[in-house]
Amino acid sequence: MSELPQNPGSEGSPELTGASAPPFQPVAPQYQQVVPPVPGAPPPAPAPAKSGGGVMKIILIILGIIAFLVLLVVCLLAYACHKVKQSFHVDSKTGETSVSVPGMSMNADAGMKFTSSDLGTDIYPGAEPSKSGNLRMNIAGSSVVTATFLTTDSKEKVVDFYKDKLGSDASTMDFGANAILSVKKGDHENVQITISQEANQFDGKTQIHISHTKDSQAK
Repeated sequence: MSELPQNPGSEGSPELTGASAPPFQPVAPQYQQVVPPVPGAPPPAPAPAKSGGGVMKIILIILGIIAFLVLLVVCLLAYACHKVKQSFHVDSKTGETSVSVPGMSMNADAGMKFTSSDLGTDIYPGAEPSKSGNLRMNIAGSSVVTATFLTTDSKEKVVDFYKDKLGSDASTMDFGANAILSVKKGDHENVQITISQEANQFDGKTQIHISHTKDSQAK
């Protein structure tokens, strides 16, 4: 048989003498797929706001309302005080004090004169008018008259006098140095007399305080 001819240059070739190299594999480039927007589709919804901001707004609104109400009350009180001040009069010569507002009138004077009709009972014989506790007042159609007197007679003698004047319908409460007599005349009229005597007050004289309340509906 004839020998096959050998490929010249194959012996000792560097590609064949060592380990065979791995085949070449091309790397495909990486692309990010972009989805085009759909025509007519609504824009993406915005991210929800933080709940803390909404709570703070509510708190600020509530505080604003409270501040407005406080300011309103202060203004109303200031207006009411102004009206009362305008209706309050004091006579610098006589010292008479008067107040007149819608639905109410009041007069207080140390030298005010009273009759038995004003007081609903008789004035104790010989008693002197006191410089305090004298008042005439009308409230919503009801009249209130109060007067204070002083006498040198004892408390017991004064109590006996008014028990006789007020009659058997009067009630009496005695507390030692003080006694209270009261009588109801009909449904709309009341008389109350407070009699007190203490050694350290009014030079030991007996004080007589008479309060007469009469409703406008009284006959």
